[in-house]
Amino acid sequence: MKKTIRFLLGMLLINTVVLAQPPKVPANKGAGFGEKVTAADAVAPENIAALLKDKESADIKVKGVVASVCTARGCFLYLKTATGKIYVKTKDDAFFVPVALKGKTVVIKGTASVDKESNQISIQATGILVI
Repeated sequence: MKKTIRFLLGMLLINTVVLAQPPKVPANKGAGFGEKVTAADAVAPENIAALLKDKESADIKVKGVVASVCTARGCFLYLKTATGKIYVKTKDDAFFVPVALKGKTVVIKGTASVDKESNQISIQATGILVI
């Protein structure tokens, strides 16, 4: 009985490690992740604060360069700005992005919000397009 439980726990651990990987797909121009996104009407990351001035959140499309990607699963990334980074999380973990997205220019569609305490902007992405 103990051997069976150990075996099952070992298989669960191996399965978790194997499945918890970012997708190994190229991040070439035109690649899309999540909902379909177009580059039309995308704003620069520096303009998001102005769009959120009187709101808690806003639906946006932002164009920027990816600073880094979660290496465990590809479930979040950071977008470069002139003064730092913006945290971008895939909404409800509906999709994942490859680590190869780092350094690429992307358009992100989603909902931007600002944390009142830290004054940090974050985005819940519903779709990402490599341009």
